[in-house]
Amino acid sequence: MLENSGISRRAAATFIILLILCSLAVYLLVERKYQFEYIKMERIILNQSNRLTNVLTRLLYKTQALSALVVQHNGKVENFEKVAATLLDDPAILNVLAAPGGVVRAVYPVEGNEAVLGLNFFEKGAGNQEAVEARDTGRLVLGGPFTLVQGGEALVGRLPVYADDGKGEKLFWGLVSVTLKFPQALNGAELDKLSELGLAYEIWRVSPETNEKQVIAHSAYEYNDDAPYIEVPLTIFNAHWFFRVSPIKLWYQYPESWLYISLGVLVSFLLAMLAQHNLDLRRVRSQLENMAYHDPLTGILNRRGPFERLPVLIGEGGYFSLYYLDLNNFKTFNDTYGHTVGDRILQVFTERVRKRMDFPHLFARIGGDEFILIAYGQENEEKADKLFNGIRVALQDLVVEGAGDVRISFSMGKAVYPRDGNNIDELIAHADGDMYTEKRTRSGKIGATA
Repeated sequence: MLENSGISRRAAATFIILLILCSLAVYLLVERKYQFEYIKMERIILNQSNRLTNVLTRLLYKTQALSALVVQHNGKVENFEKVAATLLDDPAILNVLAAPGGVVRAVYPVEGNEAVLGLNFFEKGAGNQEAVEARDTGRLVLGGPFTLVQGGEALVGRLPVYADDGKGEKLFWGLVSVTLKFPQALNGAELDKLSELGLAYEIWRVSPETNEKQVIAHSAYEYNDDAPYIEVPLTIFNAHWFFRVSPIKLWYQYPESWLYISLGVLVSFLLAMLAQHNLDLRRVRSQLENMAYHDPLTGILNRRGPFERLPVLIGEGGYFSLYYLDLNNFKTFNDTYGHTVGDRILQVFTERVRKRMDFPHLFARIGGDEFILIAYGQENEEKADKLFNGIRVALQDLVVEGAGDVRISFSMGKAVYPRDGNNIDELIAHADGDMYTEKRTRSGKIGATA
């Protein structure tokens, strides 16, 4: 009886130990699956956010051509149809229009958009709140989605135009606008491909009219509250959207989950594999995190770097200088020599800046041809100013393969904390404003020389 009792105790102990180890193994494997899903979602949502931002930015920046048309003709809308016809190069564009004084006087194409003529953007109506915001801020504003007067849903880009009053002053002339069909405007981001990756998505915002959540776009799959998800803010001009992705399947809907359970009895093998897999997981996560924070073209930080570091610097209350850089006429280089040469120009510019920096700093590329440099400490502000003066001279003799001697210049704005702002938005706005002031000044000098 003692022997039988010993065997029973041993069997019971073995069963309990195996049950605990198997349960632990299954739990760890499920967590591992979720971690891989999270890493995958993090990478995908960043790529999709950038793609969506680039698609809408490219379409809305067509307003600049209309603005240039008005400015070049001293506030007169001439050759509107000819210029507008060249801008309708994407099926997502519904129309382009000009609204001197905020009242629509020209629209292309006219057919199907007759109801827009005579519309006053500064009166109460859908999308007009963004028109007022564009006028008051002096910047390109994204509005919508909302219902158009001619029917259908749309996104719009409103750009204020300032004309010369003949006395050297800039006066508000009116608005130019691009209207994008919705949801066709999002097609270029290829959001439907997320389902092929096993992910559901939702894009939403807080409606400026109702102050409630407004779903802008979503996949055909509904979210499950038990599924992990990632949600990131998506800022496009003035618009603040939120982008969320989550797996379509739960852990028990994956066949491999049941395979893990059935193989759970092989405790020793699983533990050895888990150790290796966890090591691989940390390595993959480290690599993906590095990819998420660095610009693949130039090798410097991307926009996440400065925008995550700035709150820390502000919280510490230290002194720092923020420089906002934008290459002049970069689009002309791309159009003239091609994107390969344009990419090389960005790389060479970045190399020139990095080689000359001998003080604590943060340097990042935040857009196509836009950069931010943060110089830490009051003593390094003067060094940074001298750095950029030297770079301006060095760039004059720049030789880029494929383009020969090219004249690269940049416009720069500067903001000092806490002198020029107490938060990120104020600092960026100050530096951005200085940069555009310099850009306009340079453009004026070039025009005067010509």
